[in-house]
Amino acid sequence: MILSTPLVIAIIALVLALLALTAVVITARKQSQVIERQQQRLMMLTETASDILALKKQLEQQNEKQDGGDFAQTQQLQQSLELSLKQQLEQQNQQLQQTVAQLSQEQCALEQKLQQLSEQDPGAKLYQRAAKLVASGASIEEIMQECDLPRAEAELLAAMRR
Repeated sequence: MILSTPLVIAIIALVLALLALTAVVITARKQSQVIERQQQRLMMLTETASDILALKKQLEQQNEKQDGGDFAQTQQLQQSLELSLKQQLEQQNQQLQQTVAQLSQEQCALEQKLQQLSEQDPGAKLYQRAAKLVASGASIEEIMQECDLPRAEAELLAAMRR
């Protein structure tokens, strides 16, 4: 059986579109995993911040109970803890901002690629519609009528999909 050139081109376009869609799905999954990891890091930082605030509160209570000599040491420890927390939070914030910016750029690029692929071959849309009909269980006659395809092409699409 010899395939016509437009059919071969349409099949190639359909395969390329499927590959692009697969790449988009895989990238979206990776992006969601990265976002989930960043959210976990943020939760850990929040817990650390809560712990440090609790320690700060304890130190303040101890300061109230102790005399002036211990107060200076406690205050110095408190400032050290606050500085450490602030540095950790700033570092994590920068990392999150970079990750979000990178993911946004990747998403835009993938959306553009998908748009370009969908606009490439108008004839491919006809074959995509036919492929959807085959996947939904349509008969050869229904595919021929809906997509204005010759019987041989409709049968070929059905054979490829089933």
